[in-house]
Amino acid sequence: MRISTSAIAFLTAVTVVLPTAAWADEVGRDDLVARLGASAPTGANVGIGQVEASESVGNFGPNRLLAEFVGKTFTDMSGASGNSGHATFVGQNAYGSTTSIAPGINRIWLYEAGSFAQGANLSFGNASTLPLVAPGSLRIFNHSWIGSFGNVTADNEVLRRADYSMNRDDTLFVCGENNGAGSPMSSLMSCGYNGIAVGLTSGGHSAGDIATGVDGAGRMKPALVAPGQFTSFSTPVVSAAAALMYETTNTLPFSSNTNRRKGVTIKSALLCGATHSATWQNQTPTSGPSRGITVKPIDPIYGAGTVNVDRSHRILTGLEATASSTAASAAVANAQPLVSWDYEMYSPGTQRHYRIDLSAAADVSVLLAWNRVPGTQWTSGTAPGVLNLRLELKKIIAGVPTSITGDAGIGLFASGNVVSASAVDNVEHLYIKALSAGSYVLSVTRDDVLSISAGSAVSWFVDLPVIFGDIDGSGAVNGADLGLLLGGWGVPGPGDLNNDGNVNGADLGLLLGSWT
Repeated sequence: MRISTSAIAFLTAVTVVLPTAAWADEVGRDDLVARLGASAPTGANVGIGQVEASESVGNFGPNRLLAEFVGKTFTDMSGASGNSGHATFVGQNAYGSTTSIAPGINRIWLYEAGSFAQGANLSFGNASTLPLVAPGSLRIFNHSWIGSFGNVTADNEVLRRADYSMNRDDTLFVCGENNGAGSPMSSLMSCGYNGIAVGLTSGGHSAGDIATGVDGAGRMKPALVAPGQFTSFSTPVVSAAAALMYETTNTLPFSSNTNRRKGVTIKSALLCGATHSATWQNQTPTSGPSRGITVKPIDPIYGAGTVNVDRSHRILTGLEATASSTAASAAVANAQPLVSWDYEMYSPGTQRHYRIDLSAAADVSVLLAWNRVPGTQWTSGTAPGVLNLRLELKKIIAGVPTSITGDAGIGLFASGNVVSASAVDNVEHLYIKALSAGSYVLSVTRDDVLSISAGSAVSWFVDLPVIFGDIDGSGAVNGADLGLLLGGWGVPGPGDLNNDGNVNGADLGLLLGSWT
């Protein structure tokens, strides 16, 4: 197996680590802390698997004596390891006490990359053995390495096993792209379906469509970008962001909904909550009959955008939306929150529809993600089937959901897409600038004829000003927010409006005083 770290050139140069404050604002952590105060998640009780290529023979683990790692428990999964400067810096960005946005992570499982792909986890090469179940509290595997087993058949088996593992265990593999703008994309591990491929906010990484031969050729990578000098070090920023989301969904009152804790739901929220740069574009025509329609759901370099933990947290802590089975029934149903999500199983012929009412013009982000569900025929020449879902927003005109593509959308939204219809990707994304006030129906439609079913999560974020007391992000302070506050009574949480570390009568008074 040919494997390498994705920042080899930097290994001997790591002498100073930037504090979290250097980029916390860029990824939304400052906004998250400003909004939640002491109750902001830190990654507590969430474990991470750190998968590393050997920097030199037998050296693939972080320096456990580093002050930032005091109080953290490391478990060797690939045998004992010496210290790796690369692994140390990755660890600092992923779980360091002063350099990570998730300093509360205190359980780390350490893997050497080749060992992980084989006996220590994925069981590559052993047809009768399933990937091992993630141990303990481990929910995120950070892959700051690239590599190959030397042929596409072997690499596809590893990717199928990884997707099987994530779908079964509700974990996420967060995988770095190759360094260098225009550099070739490595098969392992960023070319999987169910994980999150990560690039750099600078654009200095491999990007574009997955190559012929790899399962799902033509799919777009990366999915997210994050700050860092190399992808090895932006990848753990996204892993830390995922840890904040897992902690949130494992904590009352949010843990009462198991759909919220699914890996694909967290992936959808992370991608939907990403911030888009001024140059972000997903190849949507700006005029003519195809205005507002794209078959390339994300930016070819920056993916869904820069990870933003505050926006993603607001999505995941919102109430799960209630879908209608037809667009017509959604048009007359109660409107869903303006920041929300929904998890559904999509069997053949399934459609899901949601009514969204805007009181003022706003930018809107919608992200649909679904899992590949591979069987155990790891080396079959035919790739496992993947659902083909389509995402569309229509305006309700005279009670009827009406297409706003082409000329019909002129004057209703300034730019962006209201249809995302990739035939190969397992994400669809709407990003709409200045969508006008009114009532809309958001629709998810299954277009394929496969017999399989798969879980899918749709998230949306309407970028209106935050209203004090609006716990669920619906754009109003109402009974739903009161329910969330009472459900978290006596413990820290989003209902702690005065940030005193406890949800109590003082917070209830503040909420009632902000009632809309």
